[in-house]
Amino acid sequence: MSKPQKSKSLKLIAQTAEDLTVISSLMQDTAVLVNDIAWQPETQRFAFVGNRYVWEKKGWLRRPKGERVRTAIHFNGISKVQASGIDLKSSDTVLSLLDMEAHETGVGVTILLNFADNASIRLSAEVVDAVATDLSETWEAIARPRHEG
Repeated sequence: MSKPQKSKSLKLIAQTAEDLTVISSLMQDTAVLVNDIAWQPETQRFAFVGNRYVWEKKGWLRRPKGERVRTAIHFNGISKVQASGIDLKSSDTVLSLLDMEAHETGVGVTILLNFADNASIRLSAEVVDAVATDLSETWEAIARPRHEG
């Protein structure tokens, strides 16, 4: 087994829909356990932790399957959370994040977290306020994610 490689520790802040698009591209194919999703209504914070596929890293010759890193993302100012196609009681279910998008509404913003198999989480907020942070060293991925055409 190969030794974990030093990560350059991603830390990104999103304050606009365009910022969230950048974070979304880096979070694509993050594997998230339902148990690692949390909403704290009293502090208006929604967060999840997952195993992010490190799309931005070069060096496919050394690790042809790529790498993963433990990454957290939290959203501040969340007033409402709605899940669709997700059994929140099934804590060991693994979700695969496809993308995140933000849409302006007349009174704020709707943030959509879209997962494989038509699962999604809808967040309501006044503005986009998110932070994504790598939490660990990288490790070799079991497989490189594949996308059907």
